Amino acid sequence: MAEGLSITTGLRELSTRLAEVSAILKAAVVCAESGSEQQALRIAMDIDEVLHEAQALHGAIRLIGRMQRQAETPAP
Repeated sequence: MAEGLSITTGLRELSTRLAEVSAILKAAVVCAESGSEQQALRIAMDIDEVLHEAQALHGAIRLIGRMQRQAETPAP
């Protein structure tokens, strides 16, 4: 996220990661449907790291949102 830490940038990066996961799984489905379920499984296993990154990005986006809401809330 070279653009800086923001909700918009995080969402853009999260979308990119999830699109990558989708592409990997589509390839796995094609393999499975053509009869190569073992190859499909090997392909599907490639999503672990990308899903982990997506989960971390999601957590960061939520944290930024909470921090922004707290900053907007007037002190008692």
